[in-house]
Formats: sequence, C-alpha cells, structure tokens
Amino acid sequence: MTTQTLRGTTAVTVGEDVFTLVPNLAAVRAIELRYGGLLKAAQACDAMSVDAVAHVIAAGVGLTGKAAETLPEGVFQAGVVRVYGQIRPYLLALLNPRGAEEGKEGNAEPDGSAKAP
Repeated sequence: MTTQTLRGTTAVTVGEDVFTLVPNLAAVRAIELRYGGLLKAAQACDAMSVDAVAHVIAAGVGLTGKAAETLPEGVFQAGVVRVYGQIRPYLLALLNPRGAEEGKEGNAEPDGSAKAP
C-alpha cells in the first residue's frame, strides 16, 4: 500500500490486482450516496464489512458494473482486515484530498492560521 496524499492517490492490493484510488468529488459522492456520509462509510469499514470496503475501492477507482460487482469476492479472498488497512488512509485523504502544501510544513497552527516568524 502506498499513500501519496500530495499526488492524491492510494494504491490498494486485492489479491493479484492493484487499484489506484483517487480522492475526488465523484468518489465522495458515491460513498456519501450509499452510506450517508464519509463517517458512516468509515464506521461500516471499521465493522469489517466486505461490501463497504469493496464499495470504497470501487468508488475510488470509478468501477461500475460487473467489475464492481465482483470486487467483494476479491476483498473476501484477500482478507477484509488486510484490505481495509490499505483503504483507511484513503478515507482520511477524502477529508483532505490536497494534503499539506509542499514546503509549507510547520508554517501553520492547528486552526489553519499562520505561525509568527
């Protein structure tokens, strides 16, 4: 698993397949539509729901149809705990898809205001 928040991707391995999840508005909307929000989706994933984990992956990749329908079996076979551990950073990235600005680490207070020089 590789998370590159500044680049906006999370690579998730499910069996032999590697999916590159991109945090974008379409993924957020697909997840919110099904779960009523990102928090509820995270809670479903925390409960180790094979379908929830598969849905987050499908939303992040933009999978639909047959490919999305077969993904839960892959998650089950790969182990939901293992796969969920990989998508958890993605769910967090959806809350802040741009990540920290490069070269700006340490220049802001937790509330977002700038630190004094």
